[in-house]
Amino acid sequence: MKKMWIVQLAMCVLFVSFANAQKATSTLLRGKIIDTEGQSLPGATIILLEFGTGSVTDVDGNYILPRIPAGTQKIKYSYIGYADTVILVHIKEGVTNEQNVELSPTITNLSQVEVLESFQSYQRAMNYQKNSKNLRNIVSSNQAGRFPDANIGDALKRISGVNVQYDQGEARFGQIRGTSPEFSAVTVNGNKIPSAEGDVRNVQLDLVPADMVQTIVVNKVVTADMDGDAIGGSVDLITKNSPTREIFSASIGSGWNIVSQRPQWSGALTYGTNIGKQFGFILSASYQNNPIGSDNTEFEWTTDEDGNNYVEDYQVRKYLVHRERQSYSLSAGYKFNPNHKIDFKGIYNRRNDWENRFRFRLKDISEDGVAEKVVYQTKGGAENVRDARLERQETMDYALNGEHLIKSNLFDWNFSYAQASEKRPNERYMAYERKDVAFNADYSDIRQPILNAVNAQDIELGDAYELDELTEKQQAIKEKDLKARVNLNIPLLVGARTGSLKIGAKYVHKDKERELDFYDYKPTEEANFNQNIFSHLKSAVDGDYLAGNYQVGKFVSEKTLGGLDLNHPDLFTKERNLTELGEIYNATEQVISAYVRYDQQIGDKLSLVAGLRAEATYLENQGVKLIVPEEGDITLADGKKNKDDYVDFLPSVLFRYDLNDNAILRTSFTRTLARPNYFDLVSYVSIHGEDNKVSLGNSELTPTYSNNVDFSIEYYYPQFGQISLGGYYKSITDLIVKQVWQDKEYQGEVYDLIKQPTNGGNATLFGLEASWQRDLSFIAPCLRHMGIYTNYTYTYSRMKDSNIEREYKNDTEQAKDEKLRMPGSPEHIANASLYYENKGLNLRVSYNIASSFVDQFGSSPETDRFYDQVNYLDANASYTFAKHYTIFADATNLLNQPLRYYQGSSEYTAQSEYYGPRFNFGVKVAF
Repeated sequence: MKKMWIVQLAMCVLFVSFANAQKATSTLLRGKIIDTEGQSLPGATIILLEFGTGSVTDVDGNYILPRIPAGTQKIKYSYIGYADTVILVHIKEGVTNEQNVELSPTITNLSQVEVLESFQSYQRAMNYQKNSKNLRNIVSSNQAGRFPDANIGDALKRISGVNVQYDQGEARFGQIRGTSPEFSAVTVNGNKIPSAEGDVRNVQLDLVPADMVQTIVVNKVVTADMDGDAIGGSVDLITKNSPTREIFSASIGSGWNIVSQRPQWSGALTYGTNIGKQFGFILSASYQNNPIGSDNTEFEWTTDEDGNNYVEDYQVRKYLVHRERQSYSLSAGYKFNPNHKIDFKGIYNRRNDWENRFRFRLKDISEDGVAEKVVYQTKGGAENVRDARLERQETMDYALNGEHLIKSNLFDWNFSYAQASEKRPNERYMAYERKDVAFNADYSDIRQPILNAVNAQDIELGDAYELDELTEKQQAIKEKDLKARVNLNIPLLVGARTGSLKIGAKYVHKDKERELDFYDYKPTEEANFNQNIFSHLKSAVDGDYLAGNYQVGKFVSEKTLGGLDLNHPDLFTKERNLTELGEIYNATEQVISAYVRYDQQIGDKLSLVAGLRAEATYLENQGVKLIVPEEGDITLADGKKNKDDYVDFLPSVLFRYDLNDNAILRTSFTRTLARPNYFDLVSYVSIHGEDNKVSLGNSELTPTYSNNVDFSIEYYYPQFGQISLGGYYKSITDLIVKQVWQDKEYQGEVYDLIKQPTNGGNATLFGLEASWQRDLSFIAPCLRHMGIYTNYTYTYSRMKDSNIEREYKNDTEQAKDEKLRMPGSPEHIANASLYYENKGLNLRVSYNIASSFVDQFGSSPETDRFYDQVNYLDANASYTFAKHYTIFADATNLLNQPLRYYQGSSEYTAQSEYYGPRFNFGVKVAF
């Protein structure tokens, strides 16, 4: 019942507003602003000179200027870097008037024209950013293309206040303004994308190639007409829109990967046209084929009786990954008349990762260097998935949109279906182990410790080793979203000042589930089986290992593992392994929302955006209860069904003050939230008595809320460039963390380890952002073809009123004095890029740095896990000739930056994964 009154209220407001809309004056002007190449100009300003009222073009260059008196009106069209254009437009009473405008670059001298043409992509982004009501950063597709960025995540890391986390050398999850990835929303054309990850809501940014979108919009302040679950901010991926003329572009490229020692390939294709000025469409496709890999070491540290740290778990890993990425999009629109149009936008992304992993592991190492177990493990798949573990992640978003002008009021609607999925068929593991092997530890480089066997033959895979595991796992994750929304925008005139009232409602239905199945296999003739296996071994780690000179023997090959006929009853027996099925769950979430937003120009320089959003959330989920006793039968049963519902009110107030034509001051207050991860809310129970460990869900989790205050001052140079300074403060309540307890009781038993997500208390976060972008002609005219792009973000966060249970070496006031930072909150982020552009030649060197941050709290400061600082250096070059043809070359990760986690203190490596530099080159054609 709590959510029904929101629906009734939304319908009532819509009905009343619609009725009032019928009585409003109908005279208005609409159109599209483009450049001389037919490209739309977002953020252009339109001013009715006699009255001083105006409008701004949207991301596609469209504008609406309502409530215009009939007769001949003088209208001014402006855009940074382009000549102002004043047009006399004859406005007819009672109809929708149209005026499309083409703007030309400012022409003062030939040199300046060359610079302006090369910086057009930046101009579009800055105009849209400058004239936005809220605080946002814009990256156009052309602008992203000037960096060597393969996917959306790589492009985002160039923006102030944005950090990314990596997987296999590519940016996967984004962090905005010092918040962890689950605090940020990722949308396509305003609709949230579902996640293919099983445990979290985080959206995988590496699924979408950078060249598949028209614009990336990072909203750091959300307004009432946007979804409220965006504490850090939201990333909106605007797909390509129908062009005003026929366009065609294509590219093909290749490169080389140091780890896999294989070439990579990429290609892209775009075609669009407009037919009869009523129907238009654009088709895009992108394909990337990257044989990549990484060299990885992982360690767990503990302390002996004398207080000395040593490695108790030691792993050396080799990853060989064949990554294939495909993406397709279609946008088609039909314009019935100036008042009514519909369009369809769809995008489909798929990433296949065929992965083989070879892991050498020493388990339970004693103080004197004796490993209780030495394990060689090969990870792969069946022959039908290329003898590799296939992880296929797919996302799709299909939306039908309508826009209708009723009198002077704009009514729009949207119906969409989105889906994300992950499939891992026939995922196989095969491991051999040997017990009690002595090792000599070399801690001379404590960041990369090395353990070498006292007797080298002890780590040679052979008769001394026994088969430890032979398994096959099936996993499928799927999230489906159905959405519907309606909006009504009513122009207002308060005295001589323009404004608007926008109201709307939205319904979202989400279903998510994870299915698992897992089997153990044993050969019927184990002696003969092992003899055959040992005759087909391969070296996976050798002297070229990027992480260091580690001593490792040979592994079972991926082809040997993939070629096993595990379902042949004469060769293998199989048994379902219930211990691996504790993560099965299903969840349903419905969110019904309604909002009101009021925009008003208060004076010549001051404007206001105020709004209130109400969101009603209904949840239902169910997991499983898994008990693995030390003795006796394993049990797996359906868990408890959970239901919950709640209503949130999210106000927002934004002010913008134009100091002059080029300087803007913004400030705002907003309230936002972050809903718990689906899996964290499930009442799953996983008790492993043999390991004396317990993992639990928590149906009592509440959402995290944040009250946000933001301010910024921005200055835009008249021809090109921008400088800005901003700050933000977030007061966060009920922060969710992953809690780890040691030696804790659960249901009458004491366990070595218990893990459970919990509302860990409150936190405060504040930060400062500074950015500067400009060509260097202000230093000397001869430097007009050079430019700099740089930004810096400082973030300070602290937990307070913490519910996190911690253990300390000294039982004093240390617990009270410990200042915990929020998980996922780097203190420093900086970007710098120096570029040269002239007569088709484009050269760029880019540097990115982010400081370390806590990733997961342990049961004590010594067991906390941190994501280490990163330093990335990239370079790219391109040359465009005959106007339509471009050759390019990219080099990324030139500093060979590893993905590194550390435990407790920065010198104690928990994980270190190296990818090596990567190189790519190719050609592009555009007409």
